[in-house]
Amino acid sequence: MAVTVAAFGQAQYGNVASDLMPTGTERAMFSRAMPQEVTRISFTKAITNNVDSEWGSIIGTIGTGMGINQTGGNLVVTSGTTARSETILRSNANWNGGIRLRARSTLSQRIANNNFFVELVDVIGDGLSYTISSATAMTVTFPSAHGFTSENVGQSMYIGAFAGTGTFLSGRYVIASVAGDVITFTVSAFAAGTGTCSAFGWNYYQLQYQGTTATNVNFDTQRRGYASGVTNATINTTASPGHLAIVTGNDLTATFADQLVASAALVAITPRASRTENVPDDANIRLQVRIANGATAPATTTTWTIGLISTSNFSLQDVNIQDVRPMTSATGLSVDLIRAVALVVSGTVTANIAAGTNAIGDVGVQYRGNATGAGTPTNLNAPATPAVQSIKGTAGRLLAVYVVNSNAATRFLKVFNVVSPTLGTTAAILDIAIPPNSAEPIYISLEGGVGFGTAITVAITGARGLTDNTVITLNDITGFTIHQ
Repeated sequence: MAVTVAAFGQAQYGNVASDLMPTGTERAMFSRAMPQEVTRISFTKAITNNVDSEWGSIIGTIGTGMGINQTGGNLVVTSGTTARSETILRSNANWNGGIRLRARSTLSQRIANNNFFVELVDVIGDGLSYTISSATAMTVTFPSAHGFTSENVGQSMYIGAFAGTGTFLSGRYVIASVAGDVITFTVSAFAAGTGTCSAFGWNYYQLQYQGTTATNVNFDTQRRGYASGVTNATINTTASPGHLAIVTGNDLTATFADQLVASAALVAITPRASRTENVPDDANIRLQVRIANGATAPATTTTWTIGLISTSNFSLQDVNIQDVRPMTSATGLSVDLIRAVALVVSGTVTANIAAGTNAIGDVGVQYRGNATGAGTPTNLNAPATPAVQSIKGTAGRLLAVYVVNSNAATRFLKVFNVVSPTLGTTAAILDIAIPPNSAEPIYISLEGGVGFGTAITVAITGARGLTDNTVITLNDITGFTIHQ
């Protein structure tokens, strides 16, 4: 909604004066988040030796011995066995700013001297004239107003899509000198010749499938000619059904993650590598799919199947949170769990705990010996000749004692941590005095309970002492204990 200011300083919201708006809104500014722009590149059209012109084109020509086809909803690229052969496919669209790239790749095999690239690059120019003047120097004539000067010496970019004479190899080369539109690059093992080439990748996000290991890929980013150096990241296999690579760049940070293409119960995206510098999130870049054979011919041809490529462009929006409401049932804290997280746990963990039978993570003073947390009562016996009475034959907790003493003399409740104590010999753990002539019941609460590691056994005697066995009168004591 547009905001205008009247001559007398009153803000207008559309056709509504600020005095009709809620108090304070006259100082507010309306905002709308920019929606994410997603470009899905699919290969639904059946095309031979070319690609769908709606999304991109072949730069130069298809490399010798290579094949480019769209079939079965996939882009199918074959490497051939010609050394130094190269094919470049590039999108018509370009992007600037925050970006996310998704690309699903399956390689029939991984052999030496094959290089498969999925990359986002800036393009300096195509069909540029080159001259190879020595084995270590090549000059390229850049388009006018290219902006490169002697200050760019030492920076690198890719030179590829060669067409002409001499011996050359597509690769990343360093700027040796700048003289107007003529840029000299330092190369290696080139032979004299002339022709045309393409210059690209002064800025890039790059994935390179290289070498014989199906679970590796090289990841790197470059900004204005400088890169950190590739990370050989471990990935899900590029063998069938393949892997989905995910590259994200925004706010000076780039990350690379992947997941297996096969269906799974959980979202199984795994972070693999990252960059915190030399991230080209301010460059104007295009999607490029490239295959380049090495200086030595590959032993056999490899088929590269690309099932999906998508790019999404977004703008980072900073948000400052001034305050947070207390979390209640009405204002909960939202949490989105997008993947399983492996936790390192020390000690012994019992899995598959049945509900209602175990208390996990209990802390504090509480009665949690069973599913309900309640105690178990046991009536006390008071024979004339003291006798052992088992309260619990295993480890437990004594919680409380409820008794009445009808005798004129004090009686004593002995509590043992033994299954079968010998009265008069075995020492009790507790010796609890029960006052005489109890008009009211005596209730003794043992807060939190007293733990017994072996058993809970009791006896009632007529005198003090942990080993006392003095006789009493029958039924001097009535009452019960509570335990767990």
